[in-house]
Amino acid sequence: MNFTPDYIIVGAGSAGCVLANRLSADPAVNVVLLEAGGKDSNLLYRMPAGFFPLMKSGKGNWNYESIAQTGLGGRTMYFPRGKVLGGSSSINGLVVSRGNAGDYDHWADLGNENWSYADCLPYFKKVERMPGGNPAQRGLDGPVGVTVTPMDSMNPSSRAWIDGGVQAGHPFNKDMNGGDPHGMAQMQGNYADGLRQSASACYLKPVLSRPNLNVITDALVKRVVVSDGRATAVENVHRGRTQRLAARREILLCGGAINSPQVLQLSGIGDPADLTPHGIELKLPLLGVGKNLKDHIAIAVKQRSTKPYSLLADLKPMAMISALSKYLLFRSGPTSVGALEAWGHLKTSPDLAYPDLQIYSVPIMYNDHGRDIIQEEGFMAVMNGCRPRSAGTVKIQSADASVAPAIDPQYFTDPDDLRVLRDAIRLTRKIIAQPAYDDFRGIEYGPGSHCDDDQGLDQYIRQHANSLYHPVGTCKMGSDDMAVVDAQLRVHGVQGLRVVDASIMPEIISGNTNFPTMMIAEKAADMIISGVTA
Repeated sequence: MNFTPDYIIVGAGSAGCVLANRLSADPAVNVVLLEAGGKDSNLLYRMPAGFFPLMKSGKGNWNYESIAQTGLGGRTMYFPRGKVLGGSSSINGLVVSRGNAGDYDHWADLGNENWSYADCLPYFKKVERMPGGNPAQRGLDGPVGVTVTPMDSMNPSSRAWIDGGVQAGHPFNKDMNGGDPHGMAQMQGNYADGLRQSASACYLKPVLSRPNLNVITDALVKRVVVSDGRATAVENVHRGRTQRLAARREILLCGGAINSPQVLQLSGIGDPADLTPHGIELKLPLLGVGKNLKDHIAIAVKQRSTKPYSLLADLKPMAMISALSKYLLFRSGPTSVGALEAWGHLKTSPDLAYPDLQIYSVPIMYNDHGRDIIQEEGFMAVMNGCRPRSAGTVKIQSADASVAPAIDPQYFTDPDDLRVLRDAIRLTRKIIAQPAYDDFRGIEYGPGSHCDDDQGLDQYIRQHANSLYHPVGTCKMGSDDMAVVDAQLRVHGVQGLRVVDASIMPEIISGNTNFPTMMIAEKAADMIISGVTA
């Protein structure tokens, strides 16, 4: 490396790629971006349909597992997190979701100044490129392309989800990301022109030629060096050798809700009770590090179909060869788009200010996070509570950075989270009972029509619920005793250190977390740059 960096960014995921782009835009500013994973050159990272083989293979993935969950009958939970350039934006399900405006207004109400929806909206718009969107709410020329699934090309089960929802009395929503997501809607995905729009592809690759930006892959961060109350350097292992990189200005942790608290704890910043058993020297007692873990947990109603509308035919060997050929030649066909086409944000009670359910229509049935395809014609409605109350922890299990932390989401420790999913199953059944499904509705596969009382539904949920891979909150923003960062995302009590990723969310949002994370990074970049120039 031929320069001393002003900024060291730890983690080239959804947030880290954004920061690397924005901070290195000034040729006088030197930036180093460290990523524990490798490059995203494999075709699966760019092809929208690559989601399923990536999930099945575990490629580009930390492949974490939670500890055994009492609320899940002792099951552990698969916890995929991106370990590749682009992070989870390179392996996720391509859903563009902001949540609800009220989510961000609540952050501001908690005392986080300048984090209301009105404050965040310019940065959401800055991220995206959505031709034809309402310019008051949507970005028209940002780096990340957004595609809306056309009604006329939808799988019949996806179209029935929207029509059945409207028949059941739910509104149709033309744009779920326009501030109020309530209703049934076409899916919006971060793919365009047949390509996944990952943070790496959209933010990092266009600027890799900048001489003041150095991207180092396969670099596992061991700790942040803190001296006299200031973060000064990052120790990492690269190609088997430990190296120390010093930063002139700041170190920016962008490891996500699992790895950012892990790095802080390894650096001696956290709850002493979590650090001392592993012989780590305490640099700063910050009790909230690794606490407040929130995640969306989902359950599916699986419904057989009397007609061959599912994606099963597309998964047959000859069909897959044909689809891949079409993609390679013309960047078109079924592998060029996302599999999710329709969804809804609905209320379990009309008295709610905004929706507490998010439900996707999926044109195939599967188990085990998509790694086990059910060989029957059918579809699923996959539903999650938007704002779960249960909160868990992330704690290191060793002073060795290569040892995964203990992830304990503590699912269903608040019984209301179960109640929301019970209500969601019943609401979903009412939608599937509508005339829109009459031509192909088969027998319910799961939980099964015999299962309708609270006890039976609770058992089904505990046995079959899965994470939707939206962990947040473990380095939460705020000013209370459990807050880790302030409203400028600076770690309390340490100079020159910020956390910029989903871990800073004080409460989970009512939607998927990829776009909000990029929004946070865009906002943080402005904070950092304006702080230097002010």
